[in-house]
Amino acid sequence: MNCRTSRTDFVIVLGLIGILGMLITIISDFILLAKPTDAYTFFKMGTETMADISSWRITVGTFLGVIVLPIQILGLIPLYYALKPAGKVQSRIVFFISAHALMMGVGFHTAYAYMGSGWRLYHNVVTDKDLVLDLMHRYDFYWRIIIIIMMSELIVSSILYVIILLKGKSMFPKWMALLNPVFIMALVLPLIAVLPAPVGGYVAPAVLNISTLVFVSIIMIQYKRKKV
Repeated sequence: MNCRTSRTDFVIVLGLIGILGMLITIISDFILLAKPTDAYTFFKMGTETMADISSWRITVGTFLGVIVLPIQILGLIPLYYALKPAGKVQSRIVFFISAHALMMGVGFHTAYAYMGSGWRLYHNVVTDKDLVLDLMHRYDFYWRIIIIIMMSELIVSSILYVIILLKGKSMFPKWMALLNPVFIMALVLPLIAVLPAPVGGYVAPAVLNISTLVFVSIIMIQYKRKKV
């Protein structure tokens, strides 16, 4: 076994660990947010619906996700090596932007603990409801900022990914440019949105992580086939 083969196998192992992290994060989404409803109804729900989610679900769902979310970054390592033939700088930029988006996901996931606990408080206090409601609006504002940052990084990394692949210098064929993160999310979202109750309400909370899982799995399959 030469050094290149050893490196390829090691990269594949790291990628598989990253995929495992994504699967566990999907489980954490289920624990934290799942409701026996159809997916479309779930997507229309605001965070206030977390008021009836038990404290143990909020705690376990949040911190299980927070613990394993950073592990997802390992799933991006095969992407880095696949893009590397096109240039170290370009591949590193895509990797770091994508990795940063996943790190922002930790903040996004953590916010659910505060949102859920806050709405539970709001529906249980008799006085000072306006004060709690104002606090929840602030939480929601900060949460949306995280979403904007994550989506912006997703778009930028997808554009760079497409450009690199279309130049034809990476180890992936040009048609793989179509299977970029934005396109995959645009494909996965409507497919999940039509799922009926109760399946839809259990799958919908994990739409972001399912999209990430699909993208990284495709990258892994192609990387393993190339064996470079």
